[in-house]
Amino acid sequence: MSFEKEINFLLQNENKDFAINEKIRATNQEILELKNEYPNIPNDFLEYLLEIGSGNIMESQFKVMNKLFDFNDLGLEDIYDLPDNIKLFGDNFSGDFSGFNIDNNIDEVIEFWHDSNEIYYTGKTFREYIREKMLMR
Repeated sequence: MSFEKEINFLLQNENKDFAINEKIRATNQEILELKNEYPNIPNDFLEYLLEIGSGNIMESQFKVMNKLFDFNDLGLEDIYDLPDNIKLFGDNFSGDFSGFNIDNNIDEVIEFWHDSNEIYYTGKTFREYIREKMLMR
């Protein structure tokens, strides 16, 4: 298991009584479809979806989706401008989104900051980034 430490952390720190913390693990078929549609999608993201799953982290600290999306999918294309090579995987419940540059084969998370309409390259891999969102030290 690739995300064993993260799974154990969530088991010890998330409130299991809150339905908001439930995750839905991806199927192998769903992962294959994502990989076919986005050949440069980071493997850690796919493994995360298989092992932990999509859903909220730590009572709405962050939300990971089960697919990549853009502002057209959310009906926000008239409000925000996002290059076609940027696809998003989650949000922080404050209007900011996280994703990847799917044109390159680099595992680096980008953030889209809604207040400035800017893309910020975090310099963090998906694993580093998601551990931070879990409040994992």
